[in-house]
Amino acid sequence: MKETYKDLLKIALPAMAENMLQMVMGMVDSYLVAFLGLVALSGVSVASNIMAIYQAIFIALAAAVASLLAQAVGQGDQERISRAAGEALKLTVLLSSILGLLSILFGQSLLGLLGTEPAVAEAGGLYLAIVGGGIVFLGLMTSLGAILRATGRTQLPMYISLLSNFLNAVLSALAVFVLDWGIAGVAIGTVLSRLIACLILWQSLEISLPPLTLHLDRKLMALALPATGERLMMRAGDVVVVSLITGLGTAVLAGNAIGETLTQFNYMPALGLATATVILTAEAQGQSEKIDAVRKASLVLSLIFMYGVAVTVYLLGPHLIGLYTQDAVASQASMLVLTSSLIGVPFTAGTLIYTALWQGLGNAKLPFYATSIGMWCVRILVAYLLLTFTEVGFAAIWIGTVLDNVFRAGLLVRSYRRKNKR
Repeated sequence: MKETYKDLLKIALPAMAENMLQMVMGMVDSYLVAFLGLVALSGVSVASNIMAIYQAIFIALAAAVASLLAQAVGQGDQERISRAAGEALKLTVLLSSILGLLSILFGQSLLGLLGTEPAVAEAGGLYLAIVGGGIVFLGLMTSLGAILRATGRTQLPMYISLLSNFLNAVLSALAVFVLDWGIAGVAIGTVLSRLIACLILWQSLEISLPPLTLHLDRKLMALALPATGERLMMRAGDVVVVSLITGLGTAVLAGNAIGETLTQFNYMPALGLATATVILTAEAQGQSEKIDAVRKASLVLSLIFMYGVAVTVYLLGPHLIGLYTQDAVASQASMLVLTSSLIGVPFTAGTLIYTALWQGLGNAKLPFYATSIGMWCVRILVAYLLLTFTEVGFAAIWIGTVLDNVFRAGLLVRSYRRKNKR
């Protein structure tokens, strides 16, 4: 069992650090844009919500890539490894090109449809056109990182992300404070830093890629489509949840945003361990005892790390929230988010790890169904009914959220147990 823990941490710790660095890149952009005024900050903030959807899609695609590659690595089939890597990069370029064109052609209009003021939509649209237009580099960074991790080079993507963040901070600061390029300069700095990271990752590949073909691999598509669909269902549901919170007032909306900013660190350990779970489960295809050992170890480590972070954030909550606001209503809403996140740790950990387990086993459809039903028929429905027919107020949102994770974790766990009884 000790070896299983070591194998998980070898992959998970660099993945956690890499996820953290991606978050830091967005925070750096927001910090620098804040010097350009509230309109610029608001525009970039709204555009970043769109970018978060793109990133979620690429992370889901990376999980499918890691699963397919890890199966080939587990079998020692070099030709299959090469083919899977080539298909993954081809699908990444195709998908990111579509998203890039949408960002360039309809970015400002999309932000306008979200209800932003014309000046905010214009500022955000410029940022989205440049960063979204170059989204292919984020997509390639994510997929190349997944290929390197699945083939045993687990730390390199983390180091490249660190370099990318450093370059982003330097180039964006230079654009704002020296060249006076404004939002465009910050966006260009982000794109250039990702381009450089992609080139280094590409040069680091030790796989000879097959000749380019026009057809798409069916097996990869069977994994990638449900996985990306699952992330899209989550993000689309989040938009609806935010619309429900908006009706509770600006202070509550701000408090929820602050709370989610702080609690995003709670989920980082389980996300990293989920990456490791996908890879190790796929490598161990057909070895039920080894897969079960990975499942148990991943759950134990997720709970230990998540409780450690969640309890720390909760105890420091009043001080951390005070850095953002002194408004009593917003502060109370933020503490409710921190409390709910702490209560929901075991269910969130179960959802993330079992989703990764099923994806590693090659069944990405079950997590897609679980997320779709949980988000729309549990989280949103429960929150709406409680807001409409009771006086619980903002708590309704997080009651629905916790119940959603309880439902999804329960469905995924029950399905796994039924599978093993056959």
